Amino acid sequence: MLNSITKLVLSVIIITFTSCGYIAREMITPKSCKKCEILDQNNNLVWAENNCGGGVYNMEQRAKAKAYDLGCGHRVSCENYKEEDQAETNP
Repeated sequence: MLNSITKLVLSVIIITFTSCGYIAREMITPKSCKKCEILDQNNNLVWAENNCGGGVYNMEQRAKAKAYDLGCGHRVSCENYKEEDQAETNP
């Protein structure tokens, strides 16, 4: 009984902290962006995600998990940038 209660409490704590991280990231750095890509052995793009603000929370970890699911020979490349920087380069 105690074991299931402990699991429930830990689950609630984990969900709370991940949700709060997203909200905090969205409020504190809304123009902070990240682009992550998964490349295969031949440097071909397999997957890409580009988000700003709260969307970048745990983005690199999610990309690494996705690369792991795709199998050996895939690598993750992530780059941080500011939203204004992208707007200036793409008029």
